[in-house]
Amino acid sequence: MNITVCAKQIPDPANDTSYDNGIIVRPEEQVLDDTDRYGIEVALQLKEKFDAEVTIISMGPAGTMKGLQQALQMGADKAIYVDDDSLKGANSLMTANVLSELAKTTNADIVIFGTESTDGYSGTVPQQVSRFLKLDCISYVKALEIGDDVSLTRQTSEGSEKVKMPPKCVISVTAGGVEPRYPNFKDIMAAKSKPIEKVELDKLNITTEQNLEFISIEALENSKNGETIIDEGEAFQVIVDKLKELKVI
Repeated sequence: MNITVCAKQIPDPANDTSYDNGIIVRPEEQVLDDTDRYGIEVALQLKEKFDAEVTIISMGPAGTMKGLQQALQMGADKAIYVDDDSLKGANSLMTANVLSELAKTTNADIVIFGTESTDGYSGTVPQQVSRFLKLDCISYVKALEIGDDVSLTRQTSEGSEKVKMPPKCVISVTAGGVEPRYPNFKDIMAAKSKPIEKVELDKLNITTEQNLEFISIEALENSKNGETIIDEGEAFQVIVDKLKELKVI
């Protein structure tokens, strides 16, 4: 079984984000998107059960490759990535086209994503990749049960549902669905010898075009200031009075 996981490198969320003409400025050192750790964990659990190979795929400026190294430290076997200036500011469809072509180079049986990246939030890439690959997509997975077969618990608008995982599919995993493992010193050292390969964009069959045009970016300001109340045992009465004022009670 070949399992492929999409892992995105993003600017460290602990630092302020800056933009250039509407596009995030990406420093040389980026980190693994936390949402992708959940997808990697699902892949590693499947690997342990089925003796699978786990490949990380990524698109974007490689920089120091710290984020890719963090993915390998968790236990993935290797990583491949595309870094090309023409992909700067790529929309979700172009991103999905590149990632699906990368997945083809790994002969992926299962392709796993986080639900959405924390620097893009489109939330559509897993579904678009599934269409490119012509595979079923199981989205919003929040739990994994492995026995003789694999069943997934999927979050829905009405609660949750259990589905059987087909042999070939695309999966998106919600944050909190599983508990990502933390690498130990041995894992960190082992990752240094795992292969990371750059794939040239012209080697892939890309059919989509960039069709997003940046117009402007504006900061949102909150003009409403709240009221601070020091509770000395009677704060509940302030709430009651406010609810009466609003004619809620």
